[in-house]
Amino acid sequence: MMVQEAILKAIDSGGSIRVRYFGGSSPGAERELHPLSLKDGKVRARCIPTGETKTFLLEKMELAVEGVPSVLAGTLPVPPTICSSVEEFAACHTNNLQQLGWIVQRDGEAISLHRMFKNGKLIKTPDVSLNFEAIAYDLVFDGEDVVETNHRERSRPWVLSAKNHTTKTFGDFAKAQLAFLEAAKSLAPNGGTPDA
Repeated sequence: MMVQEAILKAIDSGGSIRVRYFGGSSPGAERELHPLSLKDGKVRARCIPTGETKTFLLEKMELAVEGVPSVLAGTLPVPPTICSSVEEFAACHTNNLQQLGWIVQRDGEAISLHRMFKNGKLIKTPDVSLNFEAIAYDLVFDGEDVVETNHRERSRPWVLSAKNHTTKTFGDFAKAQLAFLEAAKSLAPNGGTPDA
């Protein structure tokens, strides 16, 4: 039985189905779903273990049948490795970033990507950077000096800056990493393809 037929049947009967879902935070994980609707390739369903109602893409699901291996697992691209620190992220991705033509610099909880001038010198202003900024503040002119006031903890401390893009902030380091890699590829000095 195809996954679409099983979903429609579960919607009609009010039942649940077990699927492997190749999207979200844990691609390939099995999920017990109570489908509510199916429209334009999108399945609205309640995740039974969590009770949350979410939207799933039909093309990223398959029925989970005991003892039957996944068909989708070999056809979908492998998701990038998610790292737990900037140091680990730099170690894991520097080689690929260099193949895209970047000069990679890391300083504590920050990583930045730079181009070179034609004379071979480093352009100091990065094209792409990811920084951890735990505290936000306002700059106020007090009549004599500019002072920092209103110090507060940021709920979204990961700051992604990319040339010709709006600065984005993230509360989740995993999402910040993926956005950084996407910006690195789209702005790559060699057009987003590794050197041959």
